[in-house]
This record gives sequence, C-alpha cells and structure tokens, in this order.
Amino acid sequence: MHAPPTVYAVPPTTSTPRLAIAYDITASSPMSLGSQLADLADLLWIADLSDPRLGSMRRLLPRLGGVVDTQGRTTEEIAALVGTEGVHGVVAYCDDQLHLAAEIAALLGLAGNPVEVVGRLNDKHAQRAALAAAGLPMPGFRRVPAGADATTALRLAAELDFPVVFKPLHGDSSKHVVAVDDPTALRAALDAGPAVDGSLTEDCIVEEYLADRPSTTTPGIAGYISVEMVATDGVPVAAAITGKFPLAPPFRETGNFMPHPLTAPEADDVLAVATQAAEALGVRCGVLHVEIKLTPDGPRIIEVNGRVAGGAIDLIYARRNPRSLTQLAALSAMGLPLDLSAESPAEWDGPFDYEFFVQPPVTATRLVSTGGPEAVIGVAGAQTVAANRSPGDDLDWRRGSQEYVLRVTGIAADREALSAVPEALTGAASIVYATAPD
Repeated sequence: MHAPPTVYAVPPTTSTPRLAIAYDITASSPMSLGSQLADLADLLWIADLSDPRLGSMRRLLPRLGGVVDTQGRTTEEIAALVGTEGVHGVVAYCDDQLHLAAEIAALLGLAGNPVEVVGRLNDKHAQRAALAAAGLPMPGFRRVPAGADATTALRLAAELDFPVVFKPLHGDSSKHVVAVDDPTALRAALDAGPAVDGSLTEDCIVEEYLADRPSTTTPGIAGYISVEMVATDGVPVAAAITGKFPLAPPFRETGNFMPHPLTAPEADDVLAVATQAAEALGVRCGVLHVEIKLTPDGPRIIEVNGRVAGGAIDLIYARRNPRSLTQLAALSAMGLPLDLSAESPAEWDGPFDYEFFVQPPVTATRLVSTGGPEAVIGVAGAQTVAANRSPGDDLDWRRGSQEYVLRVTGIAADREALSAVPEALTGAASIVYATAPD
C-alpha cells in the first residue's frame, strides 16, 4: 500500500487557468519558467522530490506553485492527483518528461501528443523510420543495441556508406556524437565514447553523414538551420527559422541567430520539409525544434525534438516576438489561442540577434584563464558576456555543447558583421587552455 499522496496545493484562481509542468533538472530553471508563465497560468509542478539532482529546488518549487510528488507513485496515481487540481493542460520542457506529460494529459482528457508520438520524438531510430516511411528522404541508418561489441557495431555500419555519424539513441547537446570516415576510426570512437570493456553502455544509432551543399552562404554561417514550430490540434505552424554558427568539432553547437540567413526559395523549401516531418511523426500539440541540413540534394531532416530548443533560441525568439516559445508551448497545452505570426519565406540582411557560445577545442582538458568580459563587449556587436566555466575547471568535449566556456549575446548589423562573429569573439576572449598530451 502506498502512503496517502502528498500534494502541496496553491488554491486555483478564478481568473487564471492552471498549468501542470512535468519537471526535472534538465529543463529550464523553475524561476525562469515561473517568470515567463506567471501571466498565463497558476502552476502545478509534477516532480520526483527524491531526485538528488533537484537540490535546493525541492524548497523552491512549492514557492512557485503547487507540487505533486511522483516518488513511488504510478502514472495513474499521479494523474489522479493532478486531476484534483483542476488543471487545464500538462506540458514538459525537457525530453525526459515528455512521456509522463503525454500520459497524464491522455488520462485526464487534455490536449497533448499521443504516447506513441512521444516515443518517435525521443527515439532517434523510431523517428527516422517514421520519416522514411512517410517518404521523406533520409540517410541510411542502423540501430546498435546496448551490450553490442565493436564487431557488431562495425558490421552494422558496413551496411552503410561511409562517412557515418555515431550517436546515442536517446540524448541531447551532442554528447558522444562523432563522425568517422572509415571502420578503423569508428572502432577508435567507440572505445573513446559510449563503450566500456568493449560493449556499448546504451542504445546507439549509426547513420550516413549528410553531405554539405556547395557553399552559397556567407563564411562563418553554418550549412544547417532549425525550424521552431508550434502545433495545435494537429496543425503545425512555423514560428521561426533559426540560423546557426558553424559547429565546433565534432558536433558541438556554437550558437544561433535570428532572422535566418536563407534566400526566400530556400526558406520556402525548409518550411515545407519541417511541416512534412511534423505531420509524418503525428505531432498533435506543443513546440517542436526541427533541425535541417542544407545538402546538395536539398534540405534534409537531421532530427526533430518535441520541446523548446536549447542554445538560447527561446531568448532570441522572445526578444523579437510578443510571446516566448516557452509561453507558446503552455498555450498550446492548455488549448488557448496562440499569439503567433507564422514564419513566411523571405530573405533578410539584418540586423541579426545572436547568442554565441565559445567552445573549447577537443584537446582542452582544463580552463586556465580568459580575457574577461571587458575584452569581448563591443566586439562584433557583443553586448553581454557570461562565463559558463571558471579557471581551473576540467573540460571534456565528450560532454557535448553544454561544455562551452563563454556565452555572448549581441546584435550584428548585417551579414558581413554576422559572419565575423565566431572568429572575432573567440579571438577577443583570449582563452588559455591546458591541453592533452599528443
């Protein structure tokens, strides 16, 4: 028998709807979510209060709304507790909580994605299979199960055309993602990444590398973009196309900007592909982050994520629009009207709002020093600088994009200024690293 459930409830108001948030520490901070959603809804947090990663959040969450503790409870019990709170919608802002949010919404008859749709959003192999079945052009791919040894992984990869990309089946922030040119390099990557004692520690996927198109854009701007979408009642609408700065090796993101760098015909093509992907996956509700590579054969889906994008994309979007993507996700979950102007095909010359992340080289093992904010502000339109790592901190590129050293917010006046951002800011930061021996 379970102990009587404990619910820390804030009485619902008569003027504001209630929104339940399936939460864990991998989402944006409760303070950030709370400040963005305060004018839209009273909040009910659904969280495992026994999770040690929450730390001080255990005390913070009840100050920001009601709390339903999931520890030791079935999904049906959790949904029953949430249902007694009279919520109008359930939302999640991180991959790990999408499934729970979908199950609760289904049990309560609220707007949401079917559980099988969340499975396709969170499982890279299932997602690619669904997209391919719907007729979207996809690179060859194979699933490599946990426990497989390097010989098995190499056998599966041999069915594809090299170069290939190897990545965990579930994951984000480019953790343990590598591109390799041949089987020898793949074996070395397995030994250095998700393999222990010769066997994979998690399910992975290997897929053919999507070739870069011949460069037709300004140097300093990446050959891939993302489309931020919002779906309501099964209808996906593109909120924005996000431009990217070039990746740091092997696949670490260095930043985003809006508006996008595409021509109007290119924008039209990527919007069509993003819409086809959302429909192929059966998405009914919420925000999507659709990554698309610009290849010689046209735009190709890299990945579809079923939540608000990272990389400060939401902050860039909120600076340019009446509502943030976080707020649009909440409105979609509650079935309320969206304050949203759909992205239309167009070409832009600036100004460009950007967030740039200075990534350490793959050889870096420790941060020694940086030049300080005063060395960066004013360079290439930089307005603010925030440190993500302190001198003395260990560094490891395998931890992905979140291992960045500095984050810089700015505005580039035009395309020429935008293209100068990566090199100018990295140089101005004057960062010194300790590196691994050869």
